[in-house]
Amino acid sequence: MIKTAGVFLLALLMGTAINAQPNRQGNRGLDYLDLSEAQSEQITQLRTEHYSTMKPLRAKMAEIKAKERTLLSGESVDLKAVDKTIDQQTDLMNQMRKLQIKHQLAVKDVLTDEQVMKLEQRQRYAARRGHARFGHGQGPGIGYGRGYARDDGRGYGRPGRSS
Repeated sequence: MIKTAGVFLLALLMGTAINAQPNRQGNRGLDYLDLSEAQSEQITQLRTEHYSTMKPLRAKMAEIKAKERTLLSGESVDLKAVDKTIDQQTDLMNQMRKLQIKHQLAVKDVLTDEQVMKLEQRQRYAARRGHARFGHGQGPGIGYGRGYARDDGRGYGRPGRSS
């Protein structure tokens, strides 16, 4: 009886925790902006268009990177061919970045001034915390990790080095 009650209580707590999670559908991450229905629809449309534009470019980037890995894995490396793939990657990255900026500005055009201010504050906070988009933040987590470059007496020192 006690086991059954414990299992039931655990299932109830897990169900409550799952239901308490924010809805990540639609305009995920923008709940704090209190979007109107029209804004939400416009942003969803912009995101859909942006996704359909970026998807083939990301696939092309994956192809170019695979080609570069293939070129570098051979016995003799054709440096001119590697340089060409790097140039292709750079051109594609520039094209993608321009499209990302265009998309960001289009989203901001849908928002009110107050919503833009909230969005920019959230982005600055995320960047400071190392949670910028695509996992490339400038905050904690860059480098070797916690204490790796020094020996603080807790075994976190760089292997083979002493402080």
